[in-house]
Amino acid sequence: MLRIRSEERTAYLAILPVGLLLVLFVYYPAISTFLLGLTDANPRVQGLEGVAHFIGLRNYAQTLGSGEFWASVWRTVLIVLMVLPLELAIGLGAAMILNEEFRGRAVLRTIAIIPWMLPPLVNGFMWSWILNGDYGALNGLLYQLHLVTGYHHWLASPSAQLFWVALAQVWTRFPFAMVVLLAGLQSIPQDVVEAARVDGARPAQVFRSVTFPMLLPAFTVVLAVEFIVTFQIFDVIWSLTSGGAAGQIINPFTKAVMILNYEVVFRNLDLGLGSALAYLILLLSMGVGYVFVRMLYERGA
Repeated sequence: MLRIRSEERTAYLAILPVGLLLVLFVYYPAISTFLLGLTDANPRVQGLEGVAHFIGLRNYAQTLGSGEFWASVWRTVLIVLMVLPLELAIGLGAAMILNEEFRGRAVLRTIAIIPWMLPPLVNGFMWSWILNGDYGALNGLLYQLHLVTGYHHWLASPSAQLFWVALAQVWTRFPFAMVVLLAGLQSIPQDVVEAARVDGARPAQVFRSVTFPMLLPAFTVVLAVEFIVTFQIFDVIWSLTSGGAAGQIINPFTKAVMILNYEVVFRNLDLGLGSALAYLILLLSMGVGYVFVRMLYERGA
């Protein structure tokens, strides 16, 4: 009995630093942000030493009744609807290629995850250089191939900006889908695949009836994680479409929910409203992610 208690004390002491870090950097900021969202805290109005007043759920009601909020949600949803299918398709194709045996596969796997290793801000600036209308690499390539007669300003059209944001996000995040789906492919028992081939199933039939159903848990992970990441997109938009440098107006055509949250908190200094908006973004993204998990994972199981 004494030995068991000693082992328990040792275990508690071992996890104590991790628990303290979680409380300090996760739970405390989350609770303080929630409490701040119930006040009218705004240093611009009240001053740095002003006292915030408790206003209940007024910030949430104001946000949900704001047309600008729902417009930013719609822009974010459009980005998500463009990103997820492309990301899944490219990630699955890359995973199936890298699952085959060929010379140099290890090197190609390393190269394929480079976009994911780079910070999103770097990827955004890289794509802004590629799409530059005066010296961009895309214009140079198309001009050399005689596909265009003059340089084109790809980001000049407001309707095209969301598409290029989505494309840059796909480039940044598809390696994650590739890695998860590759792990799923390698976990599929080969005897099941071989049995289907012996029964006369063609490659397309093997994929539809064997491979894809067994990949549904991996698809669930990718969809849930990537929806949350894409719904909270910020860096790529900020660096690619000039979200708004210091003192400049934020680009209204790509103002997603996280850009709106930045504007409310750091431009308007409305800390209470921004905290409430942050929680609404969290609830929206987690809610849809939960739906993905319930629908796809249960079907896969």
